[in-house]
Amino acid sequence: MAKLLIKFGKLTHADYTAAEISELISPHLPSTFAIEVPAGNGELTLLEAEVSIGYKNSTVSVQLLGSLLVESMGNPIYRAHVVINLEATPFYDTETKVVKLAQLDMENVRLINDEYAILKDTQHILSAFVPRPFQNLLTGTVKSALGLITGGGSDAAANYLKLYLTGSKQKILEYHKPQLSSLVAELVNDEDLQYPLDTSDWEEYLFSLYGKEVVVEEGQLRFKF
Repeated sequence: MAKLLIKFGKLTHADYTAAEISELISPHLPSTFAIEVPAGNGELTLLEAEVSIGYKNSTVSVQLLGSLLVESMGNPIYRAHVVINLEATPFYDTETKVVKLAQLDMENVRLINDEYAILKDTQHILSAFVPRPFQNLLTGTVKSALGLITGGGSDAAANYLKLYLTGSKQKILEYHKPQLSSLVAELVNDEDLQYPLDTSDWEEYLFSLYGKEVVVEEGQLRFKF
């Protein structure tokens, strides 16, 4: 019967709402990714996701709430909540019967100045970056402290530390933006963001047999026969 309905154009598509897509993402959160930090360690943890689809959009919009943490020598020196806005373009692989992402772009990322956010003061940051045996020398200038870290040269660690000495949480976030953008681009191939059709579900089984493409239309993720 379903095959006949498809053949005669009576059954043309099945839709998923933004709320249903959010439910599919939720089990995979929180998820943590390493961030490169000179003379330290960093991580981005994705905590929550909210999906929306504009009526005239051709992409799925995803707003992520994340936590960005930077540590040096085991000491947290920067911590902030961030909001990352993504645009995702879906496609359907007819051979593998898997819905994947053709493209995933980071539109913007912004800082949330809430009680979670911290940026340690200059003395604390210098203490975190400078090895313990040399910390008694920190009574000197910032320039001499940077020299202890870099051996007198101007390298990535020193330039990164200088960002902290400005006292600006935003400048540190701006430094990490290219890394976050690259991380997002790599997620296109992440299996957690791919959806194999569930053949135990009648609609999805039907689509696995006769489905042609998955697109965004009229505010829905549309599976077209």
